[in-house]
Amino acid sequence: MKLHLPWCAAGLLLLMPAANAQKPFTLEQVTSAPFPSELTAAPAKGRVAWVFNALGRRNLWVAEPAADGSYKAKQVTSYADDDGQDLGQLAWTPDAATIVFTRGGDLEFLDRPYPNPQSFPQGVQQGVWAISIESHEPKLLGEGHSPSVSPKGDNVAYLFKGQVWLAKLSGGKPEQLIHSNGEAESLRWSPDGSKLAFASRRGDHAFIGVYDLTAKSLVYLDPSVDTDRDPAWSPDSRRIAFLRIPV
Repeated sequence: MKLHLPWCAAGLLLLMPAANAQKPFTLEQVTSAPFPSELTAAPAKGRVAWVFNALGRRNLWVAEPAADGSYKAKQVTSYADDDGQDLGQLAWTPDAATIVFTRGGDLEFLDRPYPNPQSFPQGVQQGVWAISIESHEPKLLGEGHSPSVSPKGDNVAYLFKGQVWLAKLSGGKPEQLIHSNGEAESLRWSPDGSKLAFASRRGDHAFIGVYDLTAKSLVYLDPSVDTDRDPAWSPDSRRIAFLRIPV
């Protein structure tokens, strides 16, 4: 196969510079590229939420179906500074009218001190927040992280300093729900909203605990010297499956 190239009269190949040659790709462009994360579908109304990081400014966005079948997106928080405070752990209420989320601290390393890259003299806080999709008014529920919304839509369980706390979405002072040894994690509401399961880390082992909100009682399921984790409820709220990792 022969290639026919444009030659000039002297027999030399003409190389013309590109009219739209790109400018160098700068380090600032690399580090400032916007990106979404934590895409979370709502249990109703076809809504979807995510976190959008633009130039270090992390905000919550929501998209919902429009009358013409398309999706319309809107920003629901208005954090305007690149202050190093993370935003994530999104959790919808059952009616998809409110999103609960964590803002502040480092959500990858929850057991470390809160980062304060701008050296705010008053310090920084990691908090669990709730925001209405309609009013766009965020409300602080309490200091902590890892929120889990009750299937009844009235309470939010979350973690603070390794303990389980409970806040009402309607407002009021949050309360420490469980006083126990160890570090709690993996909060899981029963489908009927009457009980809360969690994993309790005890150093080289861990238990699965279940708190009954009506009886105000706490039981541990088959405690052993192994590591139990990741509880999952049956649809009828009567059984729990979990992982057991032998020592």
